[in-house]
Amino acid sequence: RLAGSTNAALLSGEVLVTKMGVTPGFDFGAYLEKSKRSVAVAGPDTLESRLRLDVHVVTTPELQMQTAIAKLSGNADLRVRGTADRPVAVGRVNANEGGEISFNGTKYRLERGEVAFSNPAKTEPIIDIQAATRVRDYDITVNISGDVSKPNGLKATWHSEPPLPEADVIALLALGRTREESAALQGSGSSGFGGEASNLLINEALNTAVSSRVQRLFGVSRIKIDPQGLTSETNVVRGPQVTIEQQVASNLTITYSTNVSVASQQIIQVEYNVTRNVSIVALRDQNGVVSFDVKIRQRKR
Repeated sequence: RLAGSTNAALLSGEVLVTKMGVTPGFDFGAYLEKSKRSVAVAGPDTLESRLRLDVHVVTTPELQMQTAIAKLSGNADLRVRGTADRPVAVGRVNANEGGEISFNGTKYRLERGEVAFSNPAKTEPIIDIQAATRVRDYDITVNISGDVSKPNGLKATWHSEPPLPEADVIALLALGRTREESAALQGSGSSGFGGEASNLLINEALNTAVSSRVQRLFGVSRIKIDPQGLTSETNVVRGPQVTIEQQVASNLTITYSTNVSVASQQIIQVEYNVTRNVSIVALRDQNGVVSFDVKIRQRKR
């Protein structure tokens, strides 16, 4: 409802959001960085500065949002005030447990997600996110919290089960192995941590650039490229590892991975989500062995 004159107007009312769509390829991180740098410069006597806001925005309880890197559901209850040139959001956004977020080729399961807007004078999103993933034999939990609007306002902590030093957890997420394992590879003639760091940067660039293009061309949900691949006791051949993931249904995901240097090393995984916390995984490994697992996720309180 719009009331008043052009000299002093008020836009008020209720907005119920029942469906949310995100443009494919939309980069939320880049948008967030741009919004932090952008400062309203409208003059003190413009139409936007004279239009006051008092709008209540709510969503349905299980609002779905899916992007190239995230699949989430949740709800929001916000009050938008201020003026049209300087709107201020106050309220809370909650993400439901069980959502999925992909970062640097690793899929995380959301355990807790909340964004609070508490400052009535300025939009300051305070986030509190906890997500978990599994790398090899380690269950890793990541906590991110802080003020998104401030430089260096976010704080991230990592811990694992079985326990590892935080530096090893980060190395495991970034490189797929701990510092001790990286040092062992360096001693055997590998490129060392400096080379690994460079490869990681290349990896991130490849994943970002290639994923968006492949997704637009073929509809692939996610692609990950590891220029060095991973070695183990049963897989001693190094070479670029390409992993392609396709979500064929809301509860069915197929993952295909191959070593470019050795065509026979192909891994196929099918995961069916029975419920939010229970899934069935069928895996054919690089040796042709087929196995089935039932995953039951339970949040530790």
